[in-house]
Amino acid sequence: MTIGLLPVSWSSVMGQDLDTYLSLALQNSPAIRASQMAYQATMEKIPQVRSWPEPQVNGSVFLNPMMLPMGNQIGSVSAMQMFPWRSVLDAKEETVVKLAEVFLGERKVTANDIIDQVRNAWYPLIANREKQELQRQNLNLLDDIRQLATTQFQQGLAPMSDVLRVDVMKEDILANLEILQAEQTSLERQFNILLNREEDDLIVMPETMDPIDFPMFQDSSYDNNPVLALLDQRIAVAQAAMQQADLDRKPMIGAGLQYMPLIRRKNTNVEIPPNTGRDMIMPMFSVTVPIWNKKYDAAVTEQKLMQVQYAELKDASMLTLRKEDENLRYLMDKAVVNYQKRDNQYQKTRQILELLTTEYRNSKGDLTEILRLEQQLLDYRMEQVELKMNYYQADARRKSLRGYPDINQ
Repeated sequence: MTIGLLPVSWSSVMGQDLDTYLSLALQNSPAIRASQMAYQATMEKIPQVRSWPEPQVNGSVFLNPMMLPMGNQIGSVSAMQMFPWRSVLDAKEETVVKLAEVFLGERKVTANDIIDQVRNAWYPLIANREKQELQRQNLNLLDDIRQLATTQFQQGLAPMSDVLRVDVMKEDILANLEILQAEQTSLERQFNILLNREEDDLIVMPETMDPIDFPMFQDSSYDNNPVLALLDQRIAVAQAAMQQADLDRKPMIGAGLQYMPLIRRKNTNVEIPPNTGRDMIMPMFSVTVPIWNKKYDAAVTEQKLMQVQYAELKDASMLTLRKEDENLRYLMDKAVVNYQKRDNQYQKTRQILELLTTEYRNSKGDLTEILRLEQQLLDYRMEQVELKMNYYQADARRKSLRGYPDINQ
């Protein structure tokens, strides 16, 4: 089971890392192993349903022996084997095979869900790391501003309160950075748990996410969606069970032998007539007569209704998929618009900040406004990180709605 579908905008290194973790998650998943065991257990039913009914061996003893001219019959022994129609056995096997395929379908649903979970857990890891780097960069900028404020104070061009304002802002950044670091540790532990490995195992990931753009057109087909495929498999099971129920009407034919020993009496001078005084062997033949048609008709109707039920569930699932897909497409478009808007705002605000910084050096500016704009720039970049994360999570979810072809092979 291979995974090869990644967002086209990601670097090959990033895609390779994520691809490795996806494969690891699938290999370590107990849910997938459980589905595989269910499939194998169901396939073991094939030799069971193809077997003939157990032969019957009957024995009887006369409480009072049957007295015949040459001896006594004290009982009999018989054996009977019933033979079902070959088409009935074939239908039962077909039903079992279709039922086993349902478990394979459930395994694919589970694998698709795991891929979706891993992808959605992957992007917050990178987003958090990128936020931490932004906070560190902002600390460096604040150090430069503090140096400037200190120089201005030493020259008598600015009050000491400007330096203290920078220190207060730096303390906020350090507190936020500490929170992000704690969150990163938790996110990495959760990611490792999702992969079913040690919580403290190293996770290799890129430093940042690529910028986003309007999503390319994606095929709206849901042919690879494992949930829809699973419902098709359940319909196939119901069809096979309906054929089996209809074939159950066929009679079973039985063949056997009955043996009745004769115990000859001793000390008799009676002449034995021809063909007398022998043990009796009697061939037997039997056939079942399925005359209670109502139960067979009901079984066939039951499976027909099951087919209709699963077909309706498939239609309902399709409507849900289309609705969710449309909402995700809107969220991706919205993320792109907001990302570009914040980028434009960042560039303009950066220009204003540079002008205000120059004025402050010339003792004409206000440090409070400089610090406010510096925080605004940080907020723009932090929001852009959130937008990128939401974009890629929505993109991953859209792919999971269509299903990953590799896991359906």
